[in-house]
Amino acid sequence: MDREIANCVVVSKTQFALVYGTEVVLPMEVGLPSYCKRGFDEEENNLRMREELNFTDELRDKALFKMVQYKHLMARTYKRQVKNRQFKVGDLLLRMYANKLSPKWEGPYKIAKVVGPETYELSHLNGKSINHTWHATILMFEFYLKCYLCRYYERKRAP
Repeated sequence: MDREIANCVVVSKTQFALVYGTEVVLPMEVGLPSYCKRGFDEEENNLRMREELNFTDELRDKALFKMVQYKHLMARTYKRQVKNRQFKVGDLLLRMYANKLSPKWEGPYKIAKVVGPETYELSHLNGKSINHTWHATILMFEFYLKCYLCRYYERKRAP
């Protein structure tokens, strides 16, 4: 339903009008007095419907062109907003944890292997690998994570 509304907004014509060449008259509108019904002339109506049917192909072409334009605009907007996340082997990062009452991020983990363009195998800091692969959308690199860990281990080693 939402897709139909979005297409109607982009094209400024309903799907019914694109298929049949005229706007729909709802059953509840049939019994109500309106300007369209008062000035209704069947011969003139048939003539206008034939004229509109001649322009239906042009209307469909315009609708298709507008939809393609709209999709390109939406794709460009999406690509502008998406952050490209590239990690290297050995990077330290956090993994999103999806339980309701727990912290949002857990870790730190180290990237053990790059499987695909945005897919990675992780390992714990001690080198023990995790069996699953993880997508970059649920991984987060913190700029201060390395500094924090260095300070943490320096404090731990200090007597």
